[in-house]
Amino acid sequence: MAETKYDIFISYRRAGGAQYARILQLMLIQRGYNVFLDYDELTDGKFGDHIADAIKEAPIFMLVLSEKALERCKNDGDWVRQEITLAAELGKKIIPVDPDSSFDGVSDDLPEVIREVAGTNQHSEINFGQTLGVTIDFMVDKRIAPVVGKRNTSDHVDTDFDAAKESLRKLDEHHRFMRRLAIAALSAMVLIVLAVGGIFLHKQHQKTVLTDKRTELESKYKAFNLQLLHNLSMTQMQTVDNILSTMSVVRPDTLWMSQFEFTVGQWYGVLDTVYDENQRDMPMTDISFGEVAMRFLDTLRNMTNINFDLSTPEEWEYAAHGGSHHETTAYAGSDDVDAVAWYAGNSGGKAHPSDGRQGKQPNWLDLFDMSGNVAELCNGPFLTPDGKVLWTVCGGHYNSPANEVAIGSRAGLDPSDKHKTVGFRLVIRNEQSTND
Repeated sequence: MAETKYDIFISYRRAGGAQYARILQLMLIQRGYNVFLDYDELTDGKFGDHIADAIKEAPIFMLVLSEKALERCKNDGDWVRQEITLAAELGKKIIPVDPDSSFDGVSDDLPEVIREVAGTNQHSEINFGQTLGVTIDFMVDKRIAPVVGKRNTSDHVDTDFDAAKESLRKLDEHHRFMRRLAIAALSAMVLIVLAVGGIFLHKQHQKTVLTDKRTELESKYKAFNLQLLHNLSMTQMQTVDNILSTMSVVRPDTLWMSQFEFTVGQWYGVLDTVYDENQRDMPMTDISFGEVAMRFLDTLRNMTNINFDLSTPEEWEYAAHGGSHHETTAYAGSDDVDAVAWYAGNSGGKAHPSDGRQGKQPNWLDLFDMSGNVAELCNGPFLTPDGKVLWTVCGGHYNSPANEVAIGSRAGLDPSDKHKTVGFRLVIRNEQSTND
């Protein structure tokens, strides 16, 4: 599979600039450009090599000048400062973008390179309103196409801000409504049951048991700031306990990842619905990116107040390589594919339980099946050679040849497609560490 190459790197300040940066990325991807945006990245005190590599790869460096975007650039360790400095040193085509006319200018106490980049380069004024598409196209024609050329646009191209926002959230909005409707219906049924004579004492006892379990779990996982909804069942709380107990540290205090691929038992345990318990430890597959990211994860976040998510492809590879231990093996945990992976050469054409008891070794971070078994959905676009935007799948699966279960192997999947070879695993991010 081809290595990803970026046309444009977008730098921004999270406070005030995140939405503008995401919309810019969406509009530019729709126009055929490969755009790097680190809105799912975490800072661990070090300027990541993948950030530097992306800046080096991208001919164009786009800087979103939202309100107070450069205020913290006077600090030596500030990521935005480091991104701008590297881009200037590499002689990148720098395009400062003024999204809402709130940028408060360049103060004299900023480093000279920051003052020069933000002060001497012409700002591209993007109208985040009805003429959003027009101003994006103008910037493409005048400042981007002359550097990296024209691209083939996607079949669907948004023309205004509202349409672009809708493209990012339409699935989320629908499923959010359905979840609220389901919770309301369940609450009404519970009230009716509570009104039936003879159930009151039993219900009070159950309530006490559930309250004690909720208190126990919230204390046990205080580090994750667990706050369970008050109407969760014992099955749901036990499932949350199972999920949190198998999270491995990827970056201390900032990023955790599931040891195992998300299982059938965990999926139906969160939803508290009946399933074949013989499949409990099997990886959950035949679910689309939309079902996971826009419905299931919303349900799990709402239940726990924890920012569960899919990893970005970059986070996935970092974890597969053992995080800060920087394993250089071809597969996650070993150069011997048979030691760590279920793939076409040994799987028997089927997935295996994701429970760490199948004889395969984990990597340095105690993560199992990062190579093979089932491929794993990641939260990041995958641009095909013909300009189509898919979603990234990492790690290969049980029917893949050995070279396609290597750590760097990626594929693309339409967000609405489902496949028996594709599953996922979870990450948790510490939001306090994502301020840039």
